[in-house]
Amino acid sequence: MYRKHLLNLALTFGLILLTSIVNSTASSVAGPSIRTGASADETYYRIQLKHGRKYLDADHCSDTITLNPGSTWENGACQLWRLVPAGDGWNRLQLKHGGKYLDADHCSDKIGMNPGSDYEDGACQLWRLVPTDGGWSRLQLKHGGKYLDADHCSDKIGLNPGSDYEDGACQLWRLIPE
Repeated sequence: MYRKHLLNLALTFGLILLTSIVNSTASSVAGPSIRTGASADETYYRIQLKHGRKYLDADHCSDTITLNPGSTWENGACQLWRLVPAGDGWNRLQLKHGGKYLDADHCSDKIGMNPGSDYEDGACQLWRLVPTDGGWSRLQLKHGGKYLDADHCSDKIGLNPGSDYEDGACQLWRLIPE
């Protein structure tokens, strides 16, 4: 079971890397383009925090982001996310229920949901996975370079430039395929 999980994780990160390379190559060959709509990859993931193993959750599919150990609300769609490539290794994180995106409100530390933003050219909704040891990654916001953070490993989600609280486990995430 552990090996199967590691294989799924390796395949997920390989797919993300491949998508980034393809998007970078396409943009350098064809010039800049605006991507709208869904990505080719329709895979949804739960985003799990290392500390406590809870999942990133849109509370009852609202705009409030928190952590939850597991939810069956709307058949789990409040915890299911997909990566929508935006080019150069950046992605939008789209919630399955309602299609809104994970958003740093006006590029502040307040995290919520937004159907789409052009504030700072959309940089408040652009995220990238920054791999760390053991198959975990940090989720970095393009604007300002801060990381998605569970404040002192609580259920309160925000942004933080870097944390060593609990050996950094409040900022370490992994994608679990649906």
